[in-house]
Amino acid sequence: MAAMELGSSMSWGSPNQARFRQRDHMLVCFAEDLLKEQGLVSFRFSELAPEARCSAGTLYKHFSCKEDLLIAIFARHMEHIVERQPYLMSCELSYAERWVAMHLFAVLASQQASWTLGLNGLGVAPKVLEQASEYRIQQLQMRIDQFYSTILRVVESARIQGELNASDSQVNMVHSMLTYLERGACGSRDNPLMVTAITNLDPRQLFDAFAVFINSLEWTAPLRADSFTRVMAEVEHQLAECEREREEERKVLNAMRAAS
Repeated sequence: MAAMELGSSMSWGSPNQARFRQRDHMLVCFAEDLLKEQGLVSFRFSELAPEARCSAGTLYKHFSCKEDLLIAIFARHMEHIVERQPYLMSCELSYAERWVAMHLFAVLASQQASWTLGLNGLGVAPKVLEQASEYRIQQLQMRIDQFYSTILRVVESARIQGELNASDSQVNMVHSMLTYLERGACGSRDNPLMVTAITNLDPRQLFDAFAVFINSLEWTAPLRADSFTRVMAEVEHQLAECEREREEERKVLNAMRAAS
């Protein structure tokens, strides 16, 4: 029975549903460990059950195939990024600085979790999406949509506050270009096969590249050279918080596994 089907047979918030979500989360986290060790291509779905100390039947209640699990792992990675967005939205930065900070954070978070680089290609891997369940695809789609819609809310707030004078079409064009740049940087950064084709951009160079597009719009407070220091201080703080939370989460999960 697929995860969505089993979940639909239990009331949301019931003890059974809570245990199911907890087990689902544990399996994703333990799968991350295997993926780090084995790599995306060599990753063996069958080894997850003994790693998580559960039966094969329990595993298949949550994930009907390897593709489901891979998409769930990437969705969890996106969730970690989305969880930091409220802090970037409300920090002591200008609207233009918050815009670039959100994209820069996503790139550096992907670099921090370098094992996710192969997963960044899932969006252009139709066979993976064809094999995965609709439930898992929707789960990932929700996280991706949430990430980018939050960024656009920051831009809209800037327009409402009179900090940005730009039409919808101008905003959409810049948003699209920033997204292409961010996704490309996530997928190719530190990729050994790309070293002769492109030069890896350090955070300052990435900031400058984002700034070209953002500053093409009319801002009351555009990005300046000294914006980089403020942006990086906030981005590095959020990266550290994200890593701290993951470590705390890992301790809890390892304790749960030892007790099972």
